[in-house]
Amino acid sequence: MKRGKRELPRKWNQKGFTALAAVALILCCTVGGTLAWLATSTEEVKNTFAPASVTSFVDESFDGTTKSNVRIQNTGDVDAYIRAAIVVNWADATGNVYGVAPVPGQDYQLNLDLGNGWKQDGTYYYYTKPVSPNGYTAYLINSCTQLKNAPASGYSLQVTILADAIQADGVKGSTKAVVDAWGVDPELL
Repeated sequence: MKRGKRELPRKWNQKGFTALAAVALILCCTVGGTLAWLATSTEEVKNTFAPASVTSFVDESFDGTTKSNVRIQNTGDVDAYIRAAIVVNWADATGNVYGVAPVPGQDYQLNLDLGNGWKQDGTYYYYTKPVSPNGYTAYLINSCTQLKNAPASGYSLQVTILADAIQADGVKGSTKAVVDAWGVDPELL
């Protein structure tokens, strides 16, 4: 008995080969024709997306001794929620800060206007309603006045307002973006 490889005879199925070639030709013509049609008949699409701008500006009066009428303007182009922090320290003309912080009621008098839309949570003051583009919050500070001399020569009271704005969701009653970013819902304060 002989051991070895046995080869089966191969038969070419002429009808199957012809059918396969016809299907391949039809697919090539269909895909090629579709691509040619799309390339010649599709017009250019221009992207008209314009991102929103969310910015703010601190509007205040200062007469040399008293800072007053402090409010925040939404200078962006969409409704925004606004928060602010008030930083009070002794500083010289070049901005160097003195190591001892001024004491409220003793070194300066700060008259806040809370209750007109402003609420405090920690070190921030939140405006509880969205502000429209170019709109203003109500006044946060009516006045802030230095009561006594600075502890060192060349220093004076410096009151800095740090404002922050975030786009309102655009859905009435939704503050999800604010809560996600700030961890606080200003409308619920």
